[in-house]
Amino acid sequence: MDVTLPLFLGELLSQGREPGDVPKILAADTDGWLAPLISSLASMVNGMPDAPTGAFLAHGYAHLPLPARDERGIYLRLAFRTGMTPWPVAATSVVLTVAGTVALEMYQRPEDVAAGRPQYARSFGPEQVFAAHPGTLCALQSTADSMQVLAMTQPEAVPTGMLTFNEYSVVALRARRALRCLVNASTGGAW
Repeated sequence: MDVTLPLFLGELLSQGREPGDVPKILAADTDGWLAPLISSLASMVNGMPDAPTGAFLAHGYAHLPLPARDERGIYLRLAFRTGMTPWPVAATSVVLTVAGTVALEMYQRPEDVAAGRPQYARSFGPEQVFAAHPGTLCALQSTADSMQVLAMTQPEAVPTGMLTFNEYSVVALRARRALRCLVNASTGGAW
């Protein structure tokens, strides 16, 4: 089973870095994508194994791999730490905010990161999206209830921070409960 991703995702992942490279996204494709995504995530998370297959910690988040077509990396990402954490963008990435809030800061130079002087800062809530390109200097801070889908043009290089069995159990349970609540909210409790 695949995750039901919004139609505009491919356009954002293929967007170039030049200011004139604006993706051609139809307004109709940007409406109503969250409920189908939540529903497919809930079904998928309920069927996840009890062992942490490929799940890892990176950049303040627990990453649970999701099935991906092509060579993409797709992850359900839950906040694991709530402080501002650097995010070294390794591949063109799109973040689909499912729940909670994520604050994004982008910096022009490495010394701006160290000094905490972002060139751009914005918060994103549910059903909001942002993209980042490789080499972008940025940091993220999420609320404790934050859940996102991270889609990348290539899978994340898995760091040494693989989730332990206990960490995975806690994160998977959090994901199941949160998605159950989100499905109940979107369907009026019919789940």
